[in-house]
Amino acid sequence: MILINFSIGSVYCWTLFKEDIISYTGFSKSVTEWCFSLAIFCLGMSAAFGGKIVEKDVKKSTLITFITFTLGWIVTGFGIQMKSAFLTVLGFGVIQGIGLGFGYITPVKTLMIWMDKNKGLAAGLSIGGFALAGVLVNPLIAFFLGKVPVYVVFYVLAGIFGACIFAAYLLIYRPEAVDDREEFQRVFKIKEIIFTKKFILLWLVFFLNITCGLALISQEKQVYCSETLGIVSIALVVIFCNISALMNLVGRLSMASWQDRLKRKHVPYFVMAISSLLVCFVASFASDKLMLTLITMWTVNFFFGCGFSCMPNILHQHYGLNQFSTVQGLSLSAWAVAGLVGNQLSLFIMHNYSLSALYLCLGIIYSVMLGLLLVWNRISFKKQA
Repeated sequence: MILINFSIGSVYCWTLFKEDIISYTGFSKSVTEWCFSLAIFCLGMSAAFGGKIVEKDVKKSTLITFITFTLGWIVTGFGIQMKSAFLTVLGFGVIQGIGLGFGYITPVKTLMIWMDKNKGLAAGLSIGGFALAGVLVNPLIAFFLGKVPVYVVFYVLAGIFGACIFAAYLLIYRPEAVDDREEFQRVFKIKEIIFTKKFILLWLVFFLNITCGLALISQEKQVYCSETLGIVSIALVVIFCNISALMNLVGRLSMASWQDRLKRKHVPYFVMAISSLLVCFVASFASDKLMLTLITMWTVNFFFGCGFSCMPNILHQHYGLNQFSTVQGLSLSAWAVAGLVGNQLSLFIMHNYSLSALYLCLGIIYSVMLGLLLVWNRISFKKQA
């Protein structure tokens, strides 16, 4: 199951490809930015609408992941080779994006059922595979980009990731499980979930955290190489990106594991909001300091990962297990919208203002997120008080 998220997590390696793609094809920056934005949008929307398929047949959803994700990378490589912006956006943004959505929600409930006593850790392990891709694939991409044309890298990785997902398809199995809490025994209608204050506020908190995370992750290489910092060594940039990916992975595993010991599963979200807003506000006053930028980047990545791995246990606590994949899919529509906002926001600010302005903007967004989280906490546990 980790094989699936390891493969689809490669979407966050896009920042390493962008300059080489532009150099080879002559595409404008907007083309590469929209590839990433549409990939995340299609991820969220396919997860939102694919939840019921995952509930019924986990094998089928894994097969859909294998076909769409692998095909997406092949079409992307072909689009770059033919210097076709349409095919490149279609391959990476749309076809691969659909595979991302199905692949993301397919393993989570399955692993939570297998690890019933440690559901947080189960979610962390499953979703942690998404961050593991950055740690392992970043140096692989850097190696290949120096040896072969950029489109060839996509063909090679399509083969590697396709093999991993097909292996997962052969191995995956979900035992039957029923939530033992009486209030979650019945089947909920979608409108009973999404049109409630509790879900809307949680969706907004999720959306804001993802927006901030994507704003930095999608521009990480560009931040390091900006005039403010002026790092020119690609090897050093890859090392920094690897550490960011490692922090993302550690955040997913450590915070989800800690969550298992908490009565109220949303507590890590408070830690996430407060820590992230503090480092962004501090960094906004000294954006020319490399060490402070690294601390900010790694902290945001740590809690960006935490936001994803801790969400499943929050959803389980409030909506149960029986329709978990459906609810998780609906919540991931926040990721879809954030995919259209996050990197476009950072691109606009970096181009028109400064790195300092970007940090300040993110600090403000995290402050709003904290306020919404406080309101959500009050509403969600009002009946239990």
